[in-house]
Amino acid sequence: MLFLCLIVICLYLNEFTLAFTPNNTVWGHSAVFADSRIYITGGYYPQNPINFTGAILSKEFYYLDVEKSFGVGATDTLPWVDLIYTYVISSQQWSNNSTTTNAPQFYYNSQGQTVCDVKTGKMYRFGGNRHLSGQINNNMDILDTSTLVWETGSTVNAPIGRYDHTGTLLSNGNIVYIGGCISYGEFASMTELPLYNTNNNTWTSITIPGYPDYYSPTPRAYHSAVLTQDGRIIVYGGYTINYNLHEVVTDDLVILDTSQPVYTWSKANVSTNSPLSRFYHTATLVGDYMIVIFGRNNIHIPPPTSNEVFILDTSDKSNYKWVSEFDLNTPPTTSSPTPSPTGSSNSSKPPTPSTAPSDLIGILITVVFALIGASFLIYRYRRRRLSRLDILTLISPQTN
Repeated sequence: MLFLCLIVICLYLNEFTLAFTPNNTVWGHSAVFADSRIYITGGYYPQNPINFTGAILSKEFYYLDVEKSFGVGATDTLPWVDLIYTYVISSQQWSNNSTTTNAPQFYYNSQGQTVCDVKTGKMYRFGGNRHLSGQINNNMDILDTSTLVWETGSTVNAPIGRYDHTGTLLSNGNIVYIGGCISYGEFASMTELPLYNTNNNTWTSITIPGYPDYYSPTPRAYHSAVLTQDGRIIVYGGYTINYNLHEVVTDDLVILDTSQPVYTWSKANVSTNSPLSRFYHTATLVGDYMIVIFGRNNIHIPPPTSNEVFILDTSDKSNYKWVSEFDLNTPPTTSSPTPSPTGSSNSSKPPTPSTAPSDLIGILITVVFALIGASFLIYRYRRRRLSRLDILTLISPQTN
């Protein structure tokens, strides 16, 4: 009876999900971190998996559950969940919000960069190119997601158009745009970075000291960029052109420190073996872990590993480490972020993972078996005690 009760409890607490393994040959996809999940959609995969030729648009939609610990080794199974029939995070349902007002002409909807401000609910889209014509966009299109109304950002002092760049929103409201292509085969400067101030909708730029007195990273495109709590922008991967050939950058992990009045570049110190460099990947910061998913390079599509998910521990800024485990038992840093020079705002700490149903089940089963064991021991003790009393009664002298 107790065993049946435990089965019912497990069925009640658990949600059963069919095992799902995404195609790890995907590149050029999108990733968004929300509610302890990394949602992934889009991208390309090879039309011919044998020799990795051709490209087909991916229609898959799924997430990686980072509310639990996992490994990324060859024998590990990652907590992927297929969401082919769901879309809205809160309700897990598809929703049609495609009707907007003052929608811009999306002639340059390829390879632009979109940045979302979760505090204001506004989405900023900059850059992109127009296929076949070769024209490159430098417009700033802004969507208010609460009203679904588009507006046009400032064009005064706007930088030259670009594509395949990254945009990172700082705590002071500035969006920093890094890298990308300003024409085919010509890359944007890594020492002259455009800034868009979302507080007053103005463009400025910042000059970063470079070669020969300071380190300057290789110009690149198709890279990733994540912001740490202390104001470091970690730029990973990307490709450049060398002798008219596309190749991955050799300095694939570089840091832009935005916490000081003068921004500076540095090359990350990594004390562990690094995965094969890549581009067309995504990088998501969860606590102190930067999780890199999929991508490609000029040698293999993808590099020859099974999971194609890699984890960088960024907790020690003087010693980065590629690790094989995403461990929730290792708490993220709790220091407050250092504000950028032109303003400041508080940044929330990474969410503390809630107790997983499997943990509750384990605790419940442990308590139940502990109670069973204790009850059994008490029962045996009382029974032996009663037996001894019966024996003493039998051998004791009778009184008249």
